Amino acid sequence: MNLKSLFASTLITASVFGGSPAIGIVTASGHFTVEHSRIWGNSTLFDGSLVETGDASSEISLRNGVKVQLGVASRARVWENRVAIEKGVGHVAAPGSYEVDAAGLKIHAGSATARLRVGLTEPDRVEVTALIGSARVLSGADLLLAAIPTGHSMGFSMQAGASGAVTRTGCLLYKDNHFILQDENTQEVVELNGPDLALNVGNRVEVTGTAASTKPTVSIATSVVNVTGVAPRSPGGCLSVASNLDAKTEVPATPPSPAPTAPKPTKHGMSTGAKVAIIGGAAGGAVGAALALSGKKSSTSP
Repeated sequence: MNLKSLFASTLITASVFGGSPAIGIVTASGHFTVEHSRIWGNSTLFDGSLVETGDASSEISLRNGVKVQLGVASRARVWENRVAIEKGVGHVAAPGSYEVDAAGLKIHAGSATARLRVGLTEPDRVEVTALIGSARVLSGADLLLAAIPTGHSMGFSMQAGASGAVTRTGCLLYKDNHFILQDENTQEVVELNGPDLALNVGNRVEVTGTAASTKPTVSIATSVVNVTGVAPRSPGGCLSVASNLDAKTEVPATPPSPAPTAPKPTKHGMSTGAKVAIIGGAAGGAVGAALALSGKKSSTSP
């Protein structure tokens, strides 16, 4: 691009944002648009600039060190402290303080050197991949939906940002008097609350539900999911996972409560003391009678 074209593109974007300070530049090997104005080569960006690519990808470099690469046929709105991916795919290299928005989700890097991929390549799905470092995905209400480690990805519905809806697949286990699941995709452990969990412990399942605001009780869990549905995927196969997590593949049987002691029946009739008294009285009467007879005999004898 020659200086005249660069000057013209700068005038276009500057006129839209009314003298706001520039936050960075966007470059591409082909054409792209900034605020719906077609540009070749590169252009200055201002806070809130809308960038859309065509047949070539583009590189966005901000003054704060953040870099965003937009894939072909992609669209994003860029601010100094966040970027909103509205269409296609974006690769973001940014510290954890920089926010990546997509369909209401808030995505943050887990370290200053992390690199994330966020894609809206399907009509109803958002795919988040932690290319380097980890990624934390939050709902619009700042509820943690997932903590994705390096080299793993996770898909979210377009409604997840607003509702906090999540879907997890993995081994359902029991640990520390709570139900847990290790996501087979991200290896993340989540604590579960809800119905039909005890029936599926030790099996590979898919659970659907919503993120809870409460903190997990189980120390190895990163979040809590209020489960609304459990779909079995395959029976068993969770012994090694349970061993690694020091968890159980079945719910321990609750010991039966001791049977209540039946009250002793009340005995009717004389007490032992009364019987002794009667016997004693009878014996005394017999002795008295014997003495009386003996006296009579001694008085009449010569």
